[in-house]
This record gives sequence, structure tokens and C-alpha cells, in this order.
Amino acid sequence: MSSESLELSGKTRAVDGLRIIAVANIVVAVNIFGFWIGFYSEMIFPIAELAPKIAHFEGYYAWEKSFTVPDCIMAIVAIVAAVRLLRDSQDEAGRLLLTAAAGAMIFLGVLDFNYAIANGMYTLGHPFSWILMSVGIGLPVFGVLTLWIIHRSGKSG
Repeated sequence: MSSESLELSGKTRAVDGLRIIAVANIVVAVNIFGFWIGFYSEMIFPIAELAPKIAHFEGYYAWEKSFTVPDCIMAIVAIVAAVRLLRDSQDEAGRLLLTAAAGAMIFLGVLDFNYAIANGMYTLGHPFSWILMSVGIGLPVFGVLTLWIIHRSGKSG
């Protein structure tokens, strides 16, 4: 295989990876909106069930609600960035916005994970604990993966 063919193959893989991560970011963003719908509708956060299990419930509830706006901004930015990158994988604004969204995922996920560990949120004996764990671990890992793919696609693209 010629070096030109290898270079073209690398560029194709990088663009494919960027498209996959763009679609995955849309899926994650939609799930974030779903989380908040489930939270406020009490489908995933039934207050009557969880209030007795959570020490200082009012404080925790206020803490959790403080994530709504930053999470939604992060999700909107991820969707805008992903759509831009699906249209043009070299779109610099899309890359920058997706980088910002990935950084927000890392920050917000680690913050949530740290609070949950320190305050026993993973030991409630309720499905909400598993949802919290998936957010606290999943968002930072996904954010790092997104950054890595953006970086790799920039080298080959």
C-alpha cells in the first residue's frame, strides 16, 4: 500500500471517528434532557421514596437542581457542535464547541461523582444510585473520549 493510500485511509478513519463521536454526543445530550425530565417528573427521583434515605435531603435536592442549567447548556452546545461537525468535519467552530462541551462533561461529572462518594449517594439501595453512578463515571469518561477523538481527527484531517 502506498504512503498516499495510508494517509487517505487515516484521514477517512479520523473523519469516521469524528462522525461517530458527534452522533454519540447527540445521544448523550438527549439523555441529559431525559434525565432532567425524569428528575423533575419524579420518574427517576421519587421524592417520597428518596427523602428518608438521603441525609440532609433539602440540601441535596438544592445541590442536584443546581446542575440543571449547566447540564442543559452543555447538552445544547454538544448538539450544536455535533450538527456542525456532521455537516463539515473540519468546521473549527464545531470542534471548539465540542471541546468545550467535553470539558463541561468532565467537570460536571467529576463534581457529581465526588459529591456522591462523599455523601453516600451510591449506597441508597435505590435505582437512582445507579443512575447517579452512570453520570458520575460515564460523563467524564465520555468527555475524555470525545477530546481524544477530536485531537486525533485534527492530526489526520
